Amino acid sequence: MKNIKNIFIREILRLRSRSSAWVLIIFIPVVIFLYLGAIYQEGAVQVVKVGVLDHDKSPFSQQIIDNIQASPKIEITNLFTSEDKLEDIFTAHPEVKGIYYIPENFSKNIMLGKQQQLIVYTNSSNIIYGNLLYKEAATFINTLSAKITLSSLTLKGVPYEKAIKMVMPVKTQTRALFNPYYNYLYYLVPGLTTVLLQMIVFFLATRSINSEFKSNSFEELWELSGGSILKILFVKLLTYTVIGMIIAMLIFAIIHPLLGIPSGTNTLSFMWIILIFVMCNAALGLMISILFKDQAIAMDVAFVYNSPAFVFSGFTFPIIAMPAFNSWYANLIPYTHFLKAYIKGIEMSISFDFLIPQIIALLLFILFAYVVSVFGLMFHLKKIEA
Repeated sequence: MKNIKNIFIREILRLRSRSSAWVLIIFIPVVIFLYLGAIYQEGAVQVVKVGVLDHDKSPFSQQIIDNIQASPKIEITNLFTSEDKLEDIFTAHPEVKGIYYIPENFSKNIMLGKQQQLIVYTNSSNIIYGNLLYKEAATFINTLSAKITLSSLTLKGVPYEKAIKMVMPVKTQTRALFNPYYNYLYYLVPGLTTVLLQMIVFFLATRSINSEFKSNSFEELWELSGGSILKILFVKLLTYTVIGMIIAMLIFAIIHPLLGIPSGTNTLSFMWIILIFVMCNAALGLMISILFKDQAIAMDVAFVYNSPAFVFSGFTFPIIAMPAFNSWYANLIPYTHFLKAYIKGIEMSISFDFLIPQIIALLLFILFAYVVSVFGLMFHLKKIEA
């Protein structure tokens, strides 16, 4: 027990002398996490600026413009003339994210019973703007279409109550669960903070063993451990797991509440799954540190392995829609399995039974890293003895 305590203290002191370690331990959790929260503080796009190109110029087209302006998410900033070229408008007016185009004879054709199209041009280089403009257009156009149909039916003598049922025989009611406000702060920031947690622990552990070889201090560590590979691995793993859990508690107990991110009822009980996740990344980092004695190469390997974690995890794009290789590779990254557990355990607050596959996957990562690390250290010891 004394050996374990001495190795643990020694590892903390070694970390204290590495400036890069303090950047990972203090700067990123405190500064970067809060900075990310500040970026998404608004949570969602509040208002989108649009223009209107009205070729109809009728009272009915003016009614459409009024409906557009009445939308709480849309602000009409420009009324373009017929001489304006649509392809040039977005370049000349970068603040405009969409254009509602009312074609010529729009109202006349509607009165004649012809179907017409209100064309919405969107700057979909930003998908959020495009989706929002389409949603708002569909909302007020459906309402306007229903009014036109209702008016036509009542003019034909159909009773108002019956006409309402004919116009809207089926009502659609959507109920958004888990993030009903479609808030990007609630959606993105937990993903960004937890993927950075993985990278911090992984990168710290990646320099744990190979730094001993570089500084010629491994023999000192070997003697301090009493000649036990298991003690070395245990204490190294313990050190970075403790650091990782401190950062994790900072995220869930301070950063998320400070940013106003709601926590599920299972957050406290979920912490032990976070413990497995942190331990998993510490173990894999140690394995890389043992396999690659050159610290620069080890860090490059760690970066290449971790950098696609956010994209490949299915957070921004469904894994099921990815090519076969990408889907396969995604399952080789711990964050993919942790994210599934996080969404189910924290955001959806479902029972433990549904988290078992992800927990088993993380434990298999730890087992694999442990076995490889043991054999890797045995190999290095044989070279030292030789």
